[in-house]
Amino acid sequence: MITILGDLCQKPEDFITGRALGHLVARLGVNNQALRVALHRLRRDGWIRTERDGRSSNYYLSNQGQTMVVSVRNRIYQSNPPKKIPIYLIVAPPSVSATDFANTLPENACNLSTRIALFLGDATLPPNYLQMPLEANPVPDWITEIIAPSALQSEFYILQKAIRTVLSEQVPTTIVDRTILRLIILHHWRRLILRQSLLADILLPDQWPGAMARRQVSVALTRYDRPDLSALNACLDDRT
Repeated sequence: MITILGDLCQKPEDFITGRALGHLVARLGVNNQALRVALHRLRRDGWIRTERDGRSSNYYLSNQGQTMVVSVRNRIYQSNPPKKIPIYLIVAPPSVSATDFANTLPENACNLSTRIALFLGDATLPPNYLQMPLEANPVPDWITEIIAPSALQSEFYILQKAIRTVLSEQVPTTIVDRTILRLIILHHWRRLILRQSLLADILLPDQWPGAMARRQVSVALTRYDRPDLSALNACLDDRT
C-alpha cells in the first residue's frame, strides 16, 4: 500500500479511488480482506486519510504519510547516489557502555562492534571519543558483510536479474499493465534499499549487486514511467 500510494500520490492533493485501488492490489495478488486490513491499519497508524465520494472512497497519504514518504524518496529513486560524503570512524572509550554508545550515535551510523562505528558526515560527539576519517579503500570483507550482508546482496542480485528479464520483453501497451510492472519492481526495490546501509553506496564498488540493481531499477522506472493518476483512476474505475 505504501509503495502504491507513495509512488502514485506525489502531491498532497493526489488520491487513488477505492475502485482503482482494489483493481491494482488484485493484480498484485492481494485479496479484498487483506486490503481492508491494510487500510484499517494505515488509517490507525496515521499513514493515510480517506474521503467519501458517494458510495465509494478516495485514499490519500496523510500529512504524516507524505512526510515519511518524502524522507526516503531520494534513497528509492536516486539513480546515482552521492559518492563524496565523508565517512568517519568513531571509537568510544572502554568506560562507555554499549547501550550509551548506541544512543550517542547519529541516525546514519553503522555499528562495527560495541564501541566502534562508522558514520556519514560530521556529528557532535563527546570530547573523549576518537573520531577520524576512514581511509580504507576498499574496505575489508568483514566491514562489507556488516554494511551489506551476503543475504541482502543475494536478494539484490536476484532482483536485478529478474528486472533484466522483464526489460527484454515488449513494453505493455496499456496504462494498467505498465503501472503494475512499475509497482512490482518498485515494491521489491523499496523493500531492499530501505534495509541497506547508506554506507554501502559510498564504500562498495560500482559492481556490487546493490549498485547493479539500482541501475536496472532506474532503467525500468524510466521505461514504465509513472502514470497520469487521473487517467489511471478513470481507466480502472470504468472496469467492472
